[in-house]
Amino acid sequence: MRSALMVLAIVVTAAGDAAAQRWTDVTATCLGTTSEWTNKVELADVDGDGQIDILAANGGDYDVAGTAEASRVWRNLGNWSGAGSHCEEISAQALGGVTGLSRVIKAADVDGDGDLDLVFGGAYQTQLRLFVREAGSWRDASAQLPQQPTSIGDIEFGDVDRDGDLDMLIGDWGATPPGANTYVGGQTRLYLNNGSGQFADATAQLPSVLVGWTWDVELADIDNDWDLDALVSCKLCGDNFAFTNDGTGQFTQAPNALPALSNNYEFEPMDIDGDGDLDLMTLNDGESLRDILLVNDGAGHFTDESATRLAGTANPGADDNVTAFLDVDNDGDADILVGTLGDDRLLVNDGAGVFTLAASATPNDTRGTLGIAVGDLDGDGRLDVVQGQGEQAFTEKVQLATAMIAVDTTPPLIRVDLVAGAAVARVHDHHSPSRLHDWQRVWVEDAAGQQTDMHWYGEYLWRLQPAPSGSFNVCAKDRAGNQTCAPYVFGGVDDVAPPGGNGGGGGCCDAGGSPASSLLLVALVALSARSRSRRRGCGSAARCR
Repeated sequence: MRSALMVLAIVVTAAGDAAAQRWTDVTATCLGTTSEWTNKVELADVDGDGQIDILAANGGDYDVAGTAEASRVWRNLGNWSGAGSHCEEISAQALGGVTGLSRVIKAADVDGDGDLDLVFGGAYQTQLRLFVREAGSWRDASAQLPQQPTSIGDIEFGDVDRDGDLDMLIGDWGATPPGANTYVGGQTRLYLNNGSGQFADATAQLPSVLVGWTWDVELADIDNDWDLDALVSCKLCGDNFAFTNDGTGQFTQAPNALPALSNNYEFEPMDIDGDGDLDLMTLNDGESLRDILLVNDGAGHFTDESATRLAGTANPGADDNVTAFLDVDNDGDADILVGTLGDDRLLVNDGAGVFTLAASATPNDTRGTLGIAVGDLDGDGRLDVVQGQGEQAFTEKVQLATAMIAVDTTPPLIRVDLVAGAAVARVHDHHSPSRLHDWQRVWVEDAAGQQTDMHWYGEYLWRLQPAPSGSFNVCAKDRAGNQTCAPYVFGGVDDVAPPGGNGGGGGCCDAGGSPASSLLLVALVALSARSRSRRRGCGSAARCR
């Protein structure tokens, strides 16, 4: 465990003003008192009633298997301005009362029926679990997964092979616990979906690399070819990993994509500087446990620009665990919320991707934040926060936004292209991760005014296959009702592209059709519409906190 001295230092350097917080603790009227070791949390509308529900993955320990616990789901009852409880626990119905070791819980429509299914568990050589929603209730469908013990640190969903369903990228720690002297790491896994929620192990399509203790995996288009690449964090390695996708779900290691850094706990993708490509926030892999901001050159090669973009009190080396992007001040750029084993921090973007520490973020009572999620729980247009705690504090927290958080009145940003006959778009609200409940609708409108819904396929990406003939618009309306559209103007030199090719180089929004110019146009439209080396230098895989 982390030393008491380290915790004291964090408290002293990051203490906030409790009198004026951006978020206020309402845990008592939602979750009550919890006491499990919670690793990651998820927000999702699991029952389809329009309210965002809360999910927590439970079960310790840090680097060895601990006590099996039940993961939990709370249904959001709404009516947050009234008295009484605002949440109802439905863990037994949704997860079958299963007790286990869960590092992650995810909600996704794996069988294509329009509602959300749940995946959780699978840590420390146990079986991953799947519960599918059918006729308003959940059924244990774990037999639809590969039947094998895993040690899963994280899962990410996305359509990696362009077949229209959601596949799973899985960070597996390997058969030996990371705390063992004989620990060598684990192989990242890929489970492919057949469209009905039956998954097959396709790990052979990933590079055969042992990863020493991954805490986070991401599917994100880092090289701007509109397919999902894989990012795999590593704590006990001299590097992190980027695997690029050829568009069919075959991945190749990209050894020069990322700087050689170790002790990473998180990748979080976001365009922080407004140039149309995805940059990356990583945690604990800098000097003295500092975090790293990696800026993309547009082709999937990243440069560490933390010294100028994430300096001073914004990056104190506080042993951080998790981060999320959100626009707290409604100024059209992505700010950062960091979860740590001290006081969680809010970092405000100046609009050019330079971040400074904001005082008085959340109440300073979260000494074990391992998971964090943001979403509008009470429907007031402001982003609320859920913090999952473990290791040294075990009470989950629900924090509602106060008037210090701006109401969202900013339209989404949209970048549009045509790829292998499909209309594709990156749509975001400077908020990560992007989930279905963040959007009322994302759709394509053709030249005749015909509207067709697009389908989310990972990251911030949406697809319609086939695309309309000729020019079209991609439109998005976010949860708060803000709406904008971006055009794709047919007629570029590679609009007719071979399968797997990148079409639309002369389309989108001007004669050149560059991603940056497309994003600029959409930004103008939106503007006019508004009036843990190892943790603390530890020399083995033993617990270093």
